[in-house]
Amino acid sequence: MTVHSLTKSSIFFSAGHASQAADTQQMDGIHGLVSISPTVGWGLMLGSLAILGMPPFGVFASEFLILTTAMREHPWTTPFLLVALAVAFAAIFRKVQPMVFGDSDAPRLPYSPALLPVFLHLAIVLMLGVYIPYVLAEWYRAAALLIGG
Repeated sequence: MTVHSLTKSSIFFSAGHASQAADTQQMDGIHGLVSISPTVGWGLMLGSLAILGMPPFGVFASEFLILTTAMREHPWTTPFLLVALAVAFAAIFRKVQPMVFGDSDAPRLPYSPALLPVFLHLAIVLMLGVYIPYVLAEWYRAAALLIGG
């Protein structure tokens, strides 16, 4: 839940900046963020890859555990889970790719948006995908015991 919430918040920050840069809240009206504001574009793309569970981001670990547990406990669910993951990846990437890399005739932003929260959250999500500090791991174990895990 930690990495998921941090990833989602980085996407929301990026989407807000993208909306301001394109002067619209319609996804179909946002194109070519890397040419308008590269940091906003890359923030949105990296956040999207992280939420899709691409390694080495922290969401990958949880998706991998769900998939391997399902394969072990209920092997018949594996194809359904894999198809669902592929559909989710295709659906999100189909919308995000033109927003980030599409053609845009909009001018480059004259200012640099405040993207510290975006990249700070993504850095934490990346770190938690590679290494979970002992104190945090113990805190997660204690929380799991409280809820019966």
